[in-house]
Amino acid sequence: MCNYYSSVCSKETYSKIDHLLWNKLQRWGYRRHPNKSKTWVNKKYWGTKVEKPKKPWDAPKIDNWVFMTGEDNYLPKHAKTKIIRHVKVKESRSPFDGDLVYWSTRMQKHPETTSQKGRLLKRQEGKCTHCGLTFRDGDLMEKHHIIPRSLGGNDLDKNLELLHLHCHDAKHGKKIDSSTVGHATQTELDDNPF
Repeated sequence: MCNYYSSVCSKETYSKIDHLLWNKLQRWGYRRHPNKSKTWVNKKYWGTKVEKPKKPWDAPKIDNWVFMTGEDNYLPKHAKTKIIRHVKVKESRSPFDGDLVYWSTRMQKHPETTSQKGRLLKRQEGKCTHCGLTFRDGDLMEKHHIIPRSLGGNDLDKNLELLHLHCHDAKHGKKIDSSTVGHATQTELDDNPF
């Protein structure tokens, strides 16, 4: 939920949600252990979480009120969600002006684009590896496994490439001999239909 709203001004709302959740959890703890003191309940369910600094010369961030059962099992706070501001389209830009590099770069930062698709878009410079055309806003993109998973391929970036949906269908329409997958030339696997 927090990632969905991370592109708008929601830090204040996240803080209010954290406050409400903290009150609910504290009341739950007191209700669950009616014969124990409040100090005992707080020590049992709340702990200290130390965040490593991003830069080595910065001091670590310490949060003393984290709902946790161990170092690895804790409830992250909503207010810790990083707010990523939406970058407005430059007034001189239009999807029809022909600057496809600008639009493919914007598409890579789109909130609905996964981080892996963003990395693949950047690596491929916003172009489909099958047809060589630039991805435009609204194009359906598919991740294609270079070495199929059935033949031992994996989901790492080096084994993936982004294709248009119709290019992906065209590529899988061809039968590829499994013994030549690692040795096939680029032209055998990638006949350009355009």
